[in-house]
Amino acid sequence: MALVSPTRTTDPTAAEPLLSYNLSTNPDPLKASEENPSTSEKRGELIIVGSLSHRDPADVKEIKVKVPAGTLSPDLATNLSSATAWISLKDWTVQLNDSSDEFVFTPTESHETIGPDTGFTIQLSQISINRKVGTAQITVTERSRTGQSAFQDRSTTFDVGKFPADFYMRNFIANQADNIANGGEITLTWERSTNATYELLYGGTSLNVTNETTRTITNITSDTTFYLRGTNGADPTNPVVRMLTARVTVNKPDLEVGNLTIHGKINAWNGLLSVPSLIVNGTLLVEGASNLGRKSTMIWAPTPTPGHRSKTFLAHTSGLVIGHVRVLEAGGKGHISMLSGDEGRDANWSGHADLTTLVMPVEISKTFRLGCTQNEAGGHQSITFYWMPFGSGGVTDMSAVDEDHVPTGSPEAP
Repeated sequence: MALVSPTRTTDPTAAEPLLSYNLSTNPDPLKASEENPSTSEKRGELIIVGSLSHRDPADVKEIKVKVPAGTLSPDLATNLSSATAWISLKDWTVQLNDSSDEFVFTPTESHETIGPDTGFTIQLSQISINRKVGTAQITVTERSRTGQSAFQDRSTTFDVGKFPADFYMRNFIANQADNIANGGEITLTWERSTNATYELLYGGTSLNVTNETTRTITNITSDTTFYLRGTNGADPTNPVVRMLTARVTVNKPDLEVGNLTIHGKINAWNGLLSVPSLIVNGTLLVEGASNLGRKSTMIWAPTPTPGHRSKTFLAHTSGLVIGHVRVLEAGGKGHISMLSGDEGRDANWSGHADLTTLVMPVEISKTFRLGCTQNEAGGHQSITFYWMPFGSGGVTDMSAVDEDHVPTGSPEAP
């Protein structure tokens, strides 16, 4: 189980901080003080850890932490008079600016250079938590620069929740979480109080689980992070949210990525599907069996008669067109042909040739034309044209009529 709280937000119009900050609370989560004013207020602590987030060292002139104080739900503290502040950086001092509710940390020198090995901690302790449930914004503002540029303010804001005293949400666990089979299932369990609404989030799915403490998820095909989000809306204008996470890993997971560059080999044991196309810039080497060529289909079997006949087809995938002339009884002469763009094949048959064969490649979405010409009648011939696709795709007969017959004496080249 992991905690995703408090939430960090940044102003997209402001300068990005040169330092990186993480905030945690003690206790976790913070609880709002009881509404009865005669009871003592609860105390809480904010712990902020800072480090360099850029490659270049940063000069830091001051760090301010704003803790909103008052009696409303967006306020964290009733007041800051009892709070104590500390920073781990040597020779830094701190002052409380009551008018702005800010703790201001400054170095003894004009600034301090924070390098990649300089991490630090800020602790704000003994904060009197106010009596309203809600979310308060804690803002960390650094006045910093890189190189010889001018110092400027850069801010990071954290949303910190104050929950009801009896709220709890814990032990979010996924059983079989170490490694499950692709397509397997897991059961998620958790503990929670009844004074909040709960959602289970993963991928693009959002499930209302307010009345549940367990849920089984089936058909998990990839590594998945599950989020359990609890929301208390005591103040509908300022709800308070807590989130827990649980992660499940899948053995041999399905992957969906944008761009993928692989410098080694790809082994696809159960097939490789590429939609809409597979482009190979280098050499395509097939070391095992291939199912590239599919079963051939007869697409035309013209009967030899004097004159010329032709048909035009459209290929729905790349493939081979194959033509056969088998002389069953001697006699007669003729000609078969194939043409697709600039690619062409043709051959003559004689009365005594036993078998004549033509083969021509055809590209996807191209038309091709088949022709048969009998120059001299006689004998008995069997003429067949076949289509062998490279993939799943047949051909469409584009001829206006079944056959185009040209009288003998004026043969037309296909």
